[in-house]
Amino acid sequence: MNKISLLGLGTDKERILENLMKLGVVEIEDLSENTSADKWGDLVDSDGDQRTVQEIEAHIEGISAIIDYLSPYDTRKKGLFSSKRNISISDYKNILENRGKLLSIVDEINRYDKLLLNLKTEKNKNSNLILSLKPWENASIPFELTSTKTSTVLFGVTPKSSDIYKMEQSLSEEIPECHFEVIGSDKDQHYLLLVYLASEEETLNGILKQYSFQKVSFDGLEGTAKHNIQEAKSRIDSVESEIEEIESKMTSFLGYKDDLEVLHDNMLIERDRKRILENLIKTERVFMLKGWLPENTSEQVKTHMEKNCDCFVDIIEPKNDEEFPVLLVNNDLGKSVESITNMYSLPNSREIDPNTIMAPFFILFFGLMLGDGGYGALMSIFSMLVIKLLKPDESIRRFMKLMFYCGISTMVWGLLFGGWFGIPNIPALWFNPVNDPEMLLSYSLLFGVFHIYAGLAVRAANLIREKKYLDIVFDVLFWYIIFTGFALYLLPYVPKIDVDSVGWLVDIGKYLLIVGAVLLTLTQGRKNKNIFAKLGGGVASLYDLISFMSDILSYSRLLALGLATSVIASIVNQMAAMLGFDNIFKIVLVIAVLLAGHTINFAINALGAYVHSSRLQYIEFFGKFYKGGGTSFEPFKANTKYINLKH
Repeated sequence: MNKISLLGLGTDKERILENLMKLGVVEIEDLSENTSADKWGDLVDSDGDQRTVQEIEAHIEGISAIIDYLSPYDTRKKGLFSSKRNISISDYKNILENRGKLLSIVDEINRYDKLLLNLKTEKNKNSNLILSLKPWENASIPFELTSTKTSTVLFGVTPKSSDIYKMEQSLSEEIPECHFEVIGSDKDQHYLLLVYLASEEETLNGILKQYSFQKVSFDGLEGTAKHNIQEAKSRIDSVESEIEEIESKMTSFLGYKDDLEVLHDNMLIERDRKRILENLIKTERVFMLKGWLPENTSEQVKTHMEKNCDCFVDIIEPKNDEEFPVLLVNNDLGKSVESITNMYSLPNSREIDPNTIMAPFFILFFGLMLGDGGYGALMSIFSMLVIKLLKPDESIRRFMKLMFYCGISTMVWGLLFGGWFGIPNIPALWFNPVNDPEMLLSYSLLFGVFHIYAGLAVRAANLIREKKYLDIVFDVLFWYIIFTGFALYLLPYVPKIDVDSVGWLVDIGKYLLIVGAVLLTLTQGRKNKNIFAKLGGGVASLYDLISFMSDILSYSRLLALGLATSVIASIVNQMAAMLGFDNIFKIVLVIAVLLAGHTINFAINALGAYVHSSRLQYIEFFGKFYKGGGTSFEPFKANTKYINLKH
């Protein structure tokens, strides 16, 4: 990365920013804090118009809501993975010429949306009314009739547990003139109608209280329950007709959906161009911006900007100790694992990008842990079909590319191990890990040693970049010596190792272990001030031998997951075979068991392979050299949601 400073006339600001956005390779720093600095405060002001940005964002939210609203009505076939439409600049400009009409359509759709909301609210209101009146449908007395000159009409409910027959008997004995009627019952309560003399109200209330009677009122309703239910149903039919009519009108706006997406992205671009002003500083007639851009684009950007705009551009290299934003540039293999590294942390600007180095190990370990060639073939075929036919966006395309590579790796390991959908007795080109798990464990530990040594090599490369040549000897070479000695010394304890044939290696390991321990003791505490602290720090560093052994044992998960896939696949096959093939029903059942079993086995173990292969990179590999903490390079460019502008 290089630093860029640009001075331009305020009258040319919009054109300068438009050109920078089209180039899309400059990250603009925030200079607004300089307006409060002592040496700048009296000379410059911060730029930007927050109110305008907020107004544009309000428009964006409104248009986005309309697009989302129209989407369910869009019956056009969509791909499994959504991707942006490509649109030429000429078509883009032609659509934006109708900006006023598109905004009026947005207002009209909003108006229809409010109408629909009101209609749906009314429909729900009437539906709820019908539900509440349904138990009272058999009542013949209109709701507005609550009393006469001498009597009172009372609607109410009692719990289902109440004895309404005893209640009726009590009323009959105490108030003979009372009319008692059960309108209906459900699983929760009884619905009752009582007509009684107003003079007997006190006596009546005393009886009703014994049966947990609750009064029900129907304020605002006139006529019987049946009459109100019929009116509500009629109103619902009318509302549904209006809703259908409005929704039909809404579908007529589908033709504008694509244009609205263009307008939405145009406003996103406009919003970003207005928002970036907040990062600039200005005087009455001049403005300034600073930022970062890739070194290999520096001269082109400078030439382009000074040729097409009235501005002065200065490009300088960053200082040796200056951090700058990180832009990863890798081949296809390295790009496929960038998402895995990014989940951990971006590399900082001064260290080596580990992706291209890490990718072969990740793919190797993934294939070994999944280990079934049949699963690998299906994964590779599916990934390639997605890439070729569906043409997904960049992030999904990279993930599918990784799955393609991992599928190829899995197929290779399947050939070596004889693993194909758990089918028994398929000859292995190397050995069958189910029959000889100790052999696989030995090689898993060996792969771990190579992986960790590669991590130390990357540490050495980073130290070369920093020109710390002595540190390469002290912090890499000496660790190679002691780790190698330790590994050789432990050879007799590794499965499938002929102890007698490796005796001479064990002797070499013993000497390397002693030499390495002495060298580390003398050098690892070198940053401490006094001699005792230096020696103490050196002795304490030897504890990393335990960490090394722990790291190596972590690679035994390669054995565990590799065996799990094979064993579960064979169990699925045995379960299916137990059903027999006597008739067509059993054959269909066998196929169903095989499909379900292998799908579940593949899904679980592919996920496990992905997670554990990532873990081996994060802990065992990155732990040897990786600092991370980089800030992603975020250039000022057109960030769109629905379209890609083809310049």
